[in-house]
Amino acid sequence: MIIDEMTNNIFLKKMYSSDITSSILIGRFSIDLSGYCDIEFHVNKKPDISVEKYGVWGVDYNTVVIKTKGKISGDVLITEWLLNGYKELNVKKTDNGIIIKSKNGKFNFSVELSGLIFQGISVYYNGEG
Repeated sequence: MIIDEMTNNIFLKKMYSSDITSSILIGRFSIDLSGYCDIEFHVNKKPDISVEKYGVWGVDYNTVVIKTKGKISGDVLITEWLLNGYKELNVKKTDNGIIIKSKNGKFNFSVELSGLIFQGISVYYNGEG
């Protein structure tokens, strides 16, 4: 599970005690010249707990954005970024950290990281549902 691979994940484990990788959108990926990256994972699964400041699931929001930082430790591959969508996220442990992969038709995303650090959450209502 992707949350298990993040440091500072105590709050996230309360929000999602079960796997969320079956339907995740990689909404943002940026990388700087020193190899640090920001990845935002959009999750359309209802959280296990209610957080008052976010409002009511399905009324005020239906998507949770998990914001993370990481350090590149290997290859980065992105093809057909604009075809990105909600798909299964595969996370594999390696000697260098983790590899995160997502594929949706021609869209392909793969990045090898030494680790992920949870930075925060935002929410939004995408107009569906």
